[in-house]
Amino acid sequence: MRTNGPLQLYPLLRMALAMAAGIFVAYEWASPFPVWAWLAASAGCIAVAVACRRWAVAQGCLIMASCFFLGAYLLARQLQSLERVLPEEKTACTAVLLSEPQQRGKVVRADMQVVGGELDGLKVKASVLRDAEQRYRSLHVGQGIRALMSLQKPQNFTDSRFNYPLYLRCRGFTATAFILADEWQIEQVSLQSWSHLQRTRLVALTMRQNLLRRYLDMGIGEEEAAVAVAMTLGDRSRLTNELRDMYSMSGASHILALSGMHLGIIYMLFSFLLSFGRWRWLREMLIVVGIWAYVFLTGLSPSAVRAAVMITIYSVVSVADRNRMSLNALAFAALVMWMANPLSLYDVGFQMSFMAVLAILVLYPAVFGWVDRQWLNSHRIIKWTWAMVVLSCCAQVGVAPLTAYYFGRFSVYFLLTNFAVIPLATLLLYLSVALVACMAWPAAAAWLAKLLALVASWQNAAVQWISQLPGSHIENIMLNRLQVFLIYVCMAALIVFTARCIQLKKK
Repeated sequence: MRTNGPLQLYPLLRMALAMAAGIFVAYEWASPFPVWAWLAASAGCIAVAVACRRWAVAQGCLIMASCFFLGAYLLARQLQSLERVLPEEKTACTAVLLSEPQQRGKVVRADMQVVGGELDGLKVKASVLRDAEQRYRSLHVGQGIRALMSLQKPQNFTDSRFNYPLYLRCRGFTATAFILADEWQIEQVSLQSWSHLQRTRLVALTMRQNLLRRYLDMGIGEEEAAVAVAMTLGDRSRLTNELRDMYSMSGASHILALSGMHLGIIYMLFSFLLSFGRWRWLREMLIVVGIWAYVFLTGLSPSAVRAAVMITIYSVVSVADRNRMSLNALAFAALVMWMANPLSLYDVGFQMSFMAVLAILVLYPAVFGWVDRQWLNSHRIIKWTWAMVVLSCCAQVGVAPLTAYYFGRFSVYFLLTNFAVIPLATLLLYLSVALVACMAWPAAAAWLAKLLALVASWQNAAVQWISQLPGSHIENIMLNRLQVFLIYVCMAALIVFTARCIQLKKK
């Protein structure tokens, strides 16, 4: 099929780019227009596009303009919903804990959502002053609390490039709260006003905390348990700063964040366990339900949601025997997430996850083809090694500018890290699933816990060794947003130029 350009083959990608541009413009430049004006402009473009069916180019431009205005509308609406007038004095609030409290110096920190009253629905990052009687130890995720809160707008940290208010906005938080030790008490809270989705998510978080306690009761070492919990349950609160730096310097941070690799392993496990019967559609439906249940259990992180949406698309099109993975599938996942939360465009995990997958989809087929496929098929070990090299390099190309911008660091031995860590991470995930399944049998669970701790210690040792190699990482890289954007523009131009040269050579 002859096309006017590469983007014509990916209509959803064009729509996603247009919506991303609308979100960016609406956030970066405050608009004097009311929120409904963006929606009216989007609807108007669609109406005109329907009337312009004879002019394909004009119709395509109008559809993209509609996506642009829709993105601006979604962002403006979300920002409007997050704008709350906070009381200047202490306010008595009833709230529900959305996370397990974590000790940080003289306070315990937890996510809370106010229930009832004028501040109903307000999500806050709360700090509760620790008391001598240690009453704070009775606080757990899912509990209700009645407290006097000092509410404030989030502020950036001094001498830091990290945009803390934006980070909280991406997760729906509007304020920070401080609670004195003697100004709170546990109280039963009614959640009837919450949606089914909100209540389901809270139940999932409670279940995750129960599983986490079972993990810790197995006698696994602190560092090994922290890594296992981060990789399997998405809870990274127990990772020490030393562990985080160690994984970051070696280029293994992606192992600790739930992403496509983790859900891909879970998908393969479900596929193996459900490989029965001739009803393929039923098997795929059960797998998708299991994947989304796991994503809910781990807290609905942006990277996990992106991977779950793509796996859902993969399952649907595989039943229909269509192309399973494409740029359109990635763009569709982005559109779904932006419709639900347009500020996720600014989430670091979202950006790195999408850029890694985008680079893999664009570069992997061509680079993998540098070696003859028939020869690789007859040498399985070499084929696996080459695939790992290409996959790792493509993903690194996609995320390297973002890593340098957000963390000021580049990991030199990322390829060595992936060869050492990914097999261990895969084994650790399978052992974790087996451990959860065998918790009803204490003897088997204890044996699996020891094996899991051993594998986690091997992984930590490998990461530590790589992070301590000479020149393992480059520090203090200073890039601004414009430079990052221009780097990606240059990458895209180079890819398009190379593809055109290859096409001309074939002709």
